[in-house]
Amino acid sequence: MFVLTNAWHALGRHRAYSILTVILALVMSFDAIVSSAVSAKSTAAHGTEYQSQQPTAVIRPGAKLQSQLKGDDAKATTEHYLTFTDYSPIAVNAQSKSISFTYSFAETVPVRQSDSLKAIPGSADESADKTGGELLMRSFYDAKAVKTNDFGAFKLVKGKNLKYTDTKFTGALISKELAEKNNLSVGSKFTVANPTDASKKYTYTVQGIYEYTDPATGTTYKLAKQNPNNVIYTAYATAYTNGLDPEKSPKGTWAMPNLDITFMFDSPDAYDSFAKIAKKNMPKGYELSSPSLEAYNKKLEPLDGTASWMRIALIVMLAVGGVLLVIITIMRTWVTRRDEIGMALVTGVTKPRLAWQFILETLMLTVVPVALGLPIGGFTAKPIGNALCGFETPMSGSIVGSMIWDSLGAIVVLAIVAMFGPVVFRNRNLFKPATVGSEEKA
Repeated sequence: MFVLTNAWHALGRHRAYSILTVILALVMSFDAIVSSAVSAKSTAAHGTEYQSQQPTAVIRPGAKLQSQLKGDDAKATTEHYLTFTDYSPIAVNAQSKSISFTYSFAETVPVRQSDSLKAIPGSADESADKTGGELLMRSFYDAKAVKTNDFGAFKLVKGKNLKYTDTKFTGALISKELAEKNNLSVGSKFTVANPTDASKKYTYTVQGIYEYTDPATGTTYKLAKQNPNNVIYTAYATAYTNGLDPEKSPKGTWAMPNLDITFMFDSPDAYDSFAKIAKKNMPKGYELSSPSLEAYNKKLEPLDGTASWMRIALIVMLAVGGVLLVIITIMRTWVTRRDEIGMALVTGVTKPRLAWQFILETLMLTVVPVALGLPIGGFTAKPIGNALCGFETPMSGSIVGSMIWDSLGAIVVLAIVAMFGPVVFRNRNLFKPATVGSEEKA
């Protein structure tokens, strides 16, 4: 009890050093556990969470080939369109290697506008005889194909989704901009015409009105059909019923749909194996990519950036803070208390007893703030991570356990440093005359 009482009073006599020690211990423990949570989330996002992804893969024209495709030249453009026959060698070779996958697809053809549906004009439109039409009609085989839509992700603001298996279904989705231009609403009917035969007309009902969730702003389009807001989305069953089948449509004309198949895999490893096969069997000028993995990695950029600078900040904090704590402990127990140690020794207090007192002082100054900093950081790590990088960074038992042991190790080191204050004190200094301020003469 005597040692404990002396330790408590000593903290008050050296208030500045005590306050600095408490603040540093609190801040360092808080920062360490929050940074560890963010770092652990980043590691998991690139490890177990990445491996749990179910990637998609598409085969589309590369930049060089894309630059050669012209919206007003049917033959030069559609000769590069892929058909199921072009995809077949890739699928067959993948299956022969026991790579498991499923697939979906979409088809796209230009269609001509009518009195009931006028397209949003382009900056330099050509006649429909050259372009196949002012609008694009994209038909999805099922809802899975929508996820890799290269015009961009969209959401319904009014109406309902498409029906994919009903061959009598004539519903379609149009953009909010197109609906406003033509004064159309859900339930309205509109007509479009065949890209190569204006006499063939198709009537659709507005099933829903959409808007893009990642719109391209500030972009002008030479041709109206290049504008994503001029795209009409419908079901493949509807397009097939209308006779727009890629294997039967005339090649070299805009009536031949652009087929876009989406492959789906159970794991990134399966996608990687498929990619090796696809690259050997792809038509020239085409490239394989995974829209889902690209979107996933894009989403991780804020998390990775935050984790990176937090790791650096943590290293700096621990290095600088650790050095400061050691210096403060030395100043508090070695330098400024020589007279106190000497007086205690003269009055019969032993060095081991003084060492134990200094250890208790260090424990009082570090255990309590660490015991506060760790749980505060643990409970706030999740919302802090969400605020900094858009990801919740929950605490785990392994992080808490690691932080507790690391903190205890650091506290033990400081306690040992403090203990050596009286241990290294030389008895011959007891009788050296002191100058004003109780400082020893050299």
